[in-house]
Amino acid sequence: MTAQNRAAQAPEPTQASVETFYRNPPFRAETDAVAALDRLWGTSLLLGELMQRGLAERGITLARAAVISLLARAGSSTQRSLSRVLRVTPRDITGLVDALEGDGLVARSPHPTDRRATLVSLTEAGAVLAATLTRDQDAFAERLFADADPDELRAFMRMVDRVLVQVEERLGPPR
Repeated sequence: MTAQNRAAQAPEPTQASVETFYRNPPFRAETDAVAALDRLWGTSLLLGELMQRGLAERGITLARAAVISLLARAGSSTQRSLSRVLRVTPRDITGLVDALEGDGLVARSPHPTDRRATLVSLTEAGAVLAATLTRDQDAFAERLFADADPDELRAFMRMVDRVLVQVEERLGPPR
């Protein structure tokens, strides 16, 4: 049976089936691995939506928040390094840094040893925003996993770490 035939025979989804789609995908669970990936995919989409909503309330995009978060964790960085780590083009990182600089959240300064490079650093306002974003994320994590048994949570983290390694291997190093 072709995919087109299966789609033609599939019943019209109900609102309830659409709302629970990511928790219980009805047509893909050929194996536990497929079911796990479906749930992981759904979880990433839903978490992404939650993150975008929360950031929008603070007037910031996901891409700008990624730059701020990286600078808060790693310290000052060149635009080239930011571009590589965040897996965006140099042109994209220039636009992001321009916007963040215009908002007073980052500042550019000459690199101390490389005349061709420019360092990007958080300003005081950027550091305050980074701390707020971190506090919000930490609070969300505590609520999300509040009822998880510690052993269960550690097992979950080990599994996610294995998945991350697999994904990183397939992506290869940042360019």
